[in-house]
Amino acid sequence: MGVYSFKELEKLLPSVGSINGMLVKEYIQALTDENLIRVEKIGSGNWYWSFTSDAKKSKENLINKLKDEETKLLASIAVAEQEVKKEMTKRQEDDEMLLDGGSDRHALMDAYEALVKENDALDKELDLYSDNDPAEIFRKMEETNKLKESTLRWTDNLESLESFLVSLTGDRAQAGEIMYRACGEDYVVGEGLKELAVPN
Repeated sequence: MGVYSFKELEKLLPSVGSINGMLVKEYIQALTDENLIRVEKIGSGNWYWSFTSDAKKSKENLINKLKDEETKLLASIAVAEQEVKKEMTKRQEDDEMLLDGGSDRHALMDAYEALVKENDALDKELDLYSDNDPAEIFRKMEETNKLKESTLRWTDNLESLESFLVSLTGDRAQAGEIMYRACGEDYVVGEGLKELAVPN
């Protein structure tokens, strides 16, 4: 065991440990953090030392910790091996039972896949009947009513625009031409907007 002040270590470590003099403080701090050396403030300075038994005790603690982990791992491996053995025995019994009934695992998997495909096909067929679903019919009626209200609102807006153009230009024919250019085939000059034929 040796006891050294910080200044002594600053002088001693670069020559003994091939450490750059500027990095001595960092090395000492790292050794202190890892509990490889001890430090004590005595008076105005810090004094550093280590016991050889500390290193031995640290290694023994590490060995004991690793042995505990090894014991736990071996126990968990044994449990896992027992589980695998139990599962393999169960699977073998299942296979024997299936063979007695004339089926095997592969045949059952094929049957399962066929049933999944059949279920998907039935779901698609069920979707075809959604046209007669009361909820779907109600949703379509609601959507139709909203579209009808929107159409009436825009028709009123266009008629108001036509009335404004007539008052602005003072000429119904000229206003009709402007409306025709804006609305296209849906507007008939002299008659106004075409009536939409709504199928029943």
